Amino acid sequence: MNDKRLRRIAVLAGGYSGEAEISHRSAQMVMEHIDGSRYDAVLVNIDQSGWWSPQGEGENRTEVDPKSLSLKLEGGETWQAELAFVMVHGTPGEDGLLQAQLEVQGMPCTTADSKAMALTFHKGRTTSALRDAGLPVAASIDVASNESWSAQRCQEVADILGLPCFVKPNEAGSSLGISKARTAADIWPAVCKARKVAQTSVLVETALDGREFTCGIVPDDRGEPMVLPVTEIRTDNDFFDFDAKYKGQSHEITPAPLNEADTVQLQETAWKVYRTLRLRGMARVDMMMVPGAAAHVIEVNTVPGFSTQSIIPQQAAKVGISKQSLITRIIEASWPH
Repeated sequence: MNDKRLRRIAVLAGGYSGEAEISHRSAQMVMEHIDGSRYDAVLVNIDQSGWWSPQGEGENRTEVDPKSLSLKLEGGETWQAELAFVMVHGTPGEDGLLQAQLEVQGMPCTTADSKAMALTFHKGRTTSALRDAGLPVAASIDVASNESWSAQRCQEVADILGLPCFVKPNEAGSSLGISKARTAADIWPAVCKARKVAQTSVLVETALDGREFTCGIVPDDRGEPMVLPVTEIRTDNDFFDFDAKYKGQSHEITPAPLNEADTVQLQETAWKVYRTLRLRGMARVDMMMVPGAAAHVIEVNTVPGFSTQSIIPQQAAKVGISKQSLITRIIEASWPH
């Protein structure tokens, strides 16, 4: 940790949402596989108690100054980060708050800028932006945070969107708070459930019927975005929910068993999403192949999981990119040019 020749990387983990546990797993993967011959990495946890780093043995923790991303080492030396590797899922890592703070400091980070992150954290606004860009998305209706729907309104929405339909918090990840409403009477209880996860507006959208796929985009060895192989997601659960994602209740096939034309369509769609939303670094686009229709975008992940169960490391491995190499590519593509 004292070698001045190494670039100092703060690996940020935690956050204030129900995704903190997943964030810690992702950050631990980065810490385990980062190239120690090139980088001096320090884990920085963010939670309601503040910013801190585990130091030394046991449960010792050192406070981190969030304004400078610096801390005092055991020997009294000040360690200050040169770049933030953001592994905070949910708020403040995916909603632009963390990026805005880092931008004020002039601190580069591994994600898109605060404006792009704020947009993509809101499912309804993301859907509108993609629809405006001509990308296929499901039909949807927003429920404002102060809005209450009668049984008649729920029936009207069911008639417009069809049943079943999905009800999602507009600002939450990892499928937290999502329900599949099978009847009009299911819609309002599902909205109330979503509001318990995120006190913001709620998105009600058509449940697309098809095969689910996901495609990651990461920097290549020159720092330019490259599309990874497509993964098919299969689960016996109602949909790709939290348990399917993180508790082994899904089966992921990489590369997906598809013909070349469908593979290219999914990869091109993921690429267009990445460019349209001005993403940067590592991202993942979830899509649904609807029979007789183009691939529909169903989710955009701007700080995708990086744990042992996560999809992007699996996709990267299929094209010969190790976890260490992937981490290095993400870091090197994030320095100011």
